[in-house]
Amino acid sequence: EDVYEWFNDFEQVCQQFISEGRKYKLLVDRKGYTPNHFSVQKVWKDKFFNETILNHSKAIAFLLEEGEILKYLQQSNTKESVEFFDDYEQALIWLNEYPI
Repeated sequence: EDVYEWFNDFEQVCQQFISEGRKYKLLVDRKGYTPNHFSVQKVWKDKFFNETILNHSKAIAFLLEEGEILKYLQQSNTKESVEFFDDYEQALIWLNEYPI
């Protein structure tokens, strides 16, 4: 349930850019958040890999706690414009260097 609440707030912010026709790069910092159950990773993936967000973003870097969920998302990711990190500096460098 906390994923849905957080995502709804996040999506409202993105909608401002989308409604203006602007593309954006995102750094999604969820470090420090530990989900109650491993199944939460599927909810995350379904939410963030929806076509609206992917089609309107240039790149998305996710900052997550090191662990099984991060490993799963890194291994199962097929989107070139999306990466998962446990290190803030690495995420920021990748995002800044990602071509526009």
